[in-house]
Amino acid sequence: YFVLEKYVFPHLTKEPEDHLQTAFDRPLTADSLLKWAVDHRFINGTKSMVIDLDRCVRCDDCVSACASTHGGNPRFVRHGKEHDHWMVANACMHCIDPVCMIGCPTGAIHREEATGMVVINDETCIGCQTCANACPYDNIRMVEINSSDDTSIFDSESGIPLMKATKCDFCYDQPGGPACVRACAHDAIMRTSIVELAQIAEVR
Repeated sequence: YFVLEKYVFPHLTKEPEDHLQTAFDRPLTADSLLKWAVDHRFINGTKSMVIDLDRCVRCDDCVSACASTHGGNPRFVRHGKEHDHWMVANACMHCIDPVCMIGCPTGAIHREEATGMVVINDETCIGCQTCANACPYDNIRMVEINSSDDTSIFDSESGIPLMKATKCDFCYDQPGGPACVRACAHDAIMRTSIVELAQIAEVR
């Protein structure tokens, strides 16, 4: 309730009296969307990847663009929970309260000071999986570390491939913004909060 009180309610505007009847007559799209978001805890996200399924043609150009931007490893999966024609994809939402940061022994996962995005420092990540296990949305994945010749690197004692945590970093170091959004020719992808999406849902 604290999140709703602090981040949602202040942005809701009072309906003008002459529009009240219209509000009663129309489907409660925004209200049901917000309730669904609260039920699935998506209300915590500030930059959720939301896909308009009416516009998406399933070409996966967004996935390809993400992979090419991040060394061949896409940072999200194009599936997720759906409400009406909206889908919240499995991508880091850059939460208001990122529990994934709790317990990281090296501080590799942190909030980037300039942009506020939650990012992982590849140089200090030790592959312990603490952040991946803590994320309630399963938006952090473990991938194998490859050498310069694109072969897996193994632990000398256990023989197990070395891993590191990976997730969407919102392309915070890319001048043009998220590669997934830029690659979509159908304007189907948004990176937004659920409150902003509810406002968009009223007009789409």
